[in-house]
Amino acid sequence: MSLEKKQKVMFTLCLVFGLWHFATQWTTTLLSFLQWDTEEVMTITDLGYIQAFGSLCNAFGALAAGQLADTLGAQSMFLLSAVFTAIYYSGISLARSWYAFFFLQILRFGYQLDGTAEMYLATVTTESERTSALMRLTIPQAIAMFFGPIVGSKVAAWTSLRTSQFIVGFVLAGTMIPVVMFLLPTTHSIPRLASARLRPQDYWHMISKNSALKEGLLIRALLISAYVCYEMISRNFLLRNFMHNTNESAYVLLTMSASLLAVQFIVMPIVQRTASPKRLLQVSLVALFGSYLAAAFANSFEQMLMITAVQTAAYAVAYAESSTQITTAVELTDLGKATGLASMVQWLTHFILPIYASQLVEHLHYTFAFYTSALLSVFLFAYISVYGKETPNRSGTLLPSLSATNY
Repeated sequence: MSLEKKQKVMFTLCLVFGLWHFATQWTTTLLSFLQWDTEEVMTITDLGYIQAFGSLCNAFGALAAGQLADTLGAQSMFLLSAVFTAIYYSGISLARSWYAFFFLQILRFGYQLDGTAEMYLATVTTESERTSALMRLTIPQAIAMFFGPIVGSKVAAWTSLRTSQFIVGFVLAGTMIPVVMFLLPTTHSIPRLASARLRPQDYWHMISKNSALKEGLLIRALLISAYVCYEMISRNFLLRNFMHNTNESAYVLLTMSASLLAVQFIVMPIVQRTASPKRLLQVSLVALFGSYLAAAFANSFEQMLMITAVQTAAYAVAYAESSTQITTAVELTDLGKATGLASMVQWLTHFILPIYASQLVEHLHYTFAFYTSALLSVFLFAYISVYGKETPNRSGTLLPSLSATNY
């Protein structure tokens, strides 16, 4: 594949990623308010069970998606994810009870774009380019965080919360499906990837024989566990108490967007010239520890915005490094299964930790969830410092400079 074609492919992937996150941020802006507007007010424990069940559906879907991506190609999985997610997003607008929200989570079986994007990206980048390329995907994500909340809030103001949420499903399907079908090449055109076959037993072999993959999955599990404890309590409990309307929810997402752009264009170009991947991961974990600990003492919306900015930037860097380690630990024909395993680990932590965090809030105090996140970050920092291997600096990218692209 020529450099020009690779750049075109990756630009299209960025567009797909941006459309997906545009719909996701639109939904995120409205979701908390829709969950308030139920026949009976849901507690943090009720929300924890909903999130846990949805994450379990995600985990099972990730295993199937990993196999199918290796067998049918990433394009098919992008289309399947778009259809499932569009139905899920529109369906949320009709949910008025705990049971409706709970059983809608079954549709999250097909919510697999992130893992598929990681697998697709790995087919057109080398190991040294992969972390930088993954970080470049935060650019369309940041743009989506800016426009998604604005559009979602405006449509809700012009119509209603539920109408706005119903519309977003059609927006996702109507924009993403044509892009995937007509602009994004299937991965069957990439040598050897299509030779993979549906072999469920390969998962056990990959885990038991591949120490680098096991280490990557462990890092992913600890990283996500700390994130889930923080995210669920900060968004569904702490920020929920501080926010009064959809505009303030949009401010949170805009802060995350600005943070992602700052780390991509200002921080990463400086740090990557001097820091190894191991040191970069360590620095990001120190920043995560600080943000998680600070959240336990936050007492205003403005303070949470500052904490959110630091946490978002640090988590993006750490997640990109963990993704690079996982995708470089396997052969090209097993990329789908590797990212499927990573997604399964990710969603299983989303299954267990919300229940744990919600019980802490109900029976102890919400700050214990933030302390848990901080402790997990310290443990992961210690593990990487003692057992983590040094690898060459990751630099360069096959992605075009999106900041100079005219839309």
